Amino acid sequence: MDPMLDEVLMTFLLRIMNQLCDLEQRSNGLAEAEGFRRGINKMKRTFEDLGLSYENPIGQKFNETRTDVEAHISGSATDDLRIVEVMKPVIRYGRDGIFRVIQKGVVVVESRKESV
Repeated sequence: MDPMLDEVLMTFLLRIMNQLCDLEQRSNGLAEAEGFRRGINKMKRTFEDLGLSYENPIGQKFNETRTDVEAHISGSATDDLRIVEVMKPVIRYGRDGIFRVIQKGVVVVESRKESV
């Protein structure tokens, strides 16, 4: 296959996965969205068949040694940071348990101490 086409297809797949993560995030907490979530899960399994997966790291701890996300710090405190907003998910590609990050997540982090 043409390497240029490979790059175009991968860019297209990443855009779809970003939108799918956004739809999943928006549907969480909506009681009437159960059928919608089933469709999202089917699409996620299709991507997994291709070796692609995404992770929405909202609520996870953050520290500066983390290499899978690019963070914007909200507020002035920098200790006990948590991811409070995900603008782009972490997307990985791999097979047989060996995965590499092909898109870093873009997140907003905030100190839990500041938000209490």
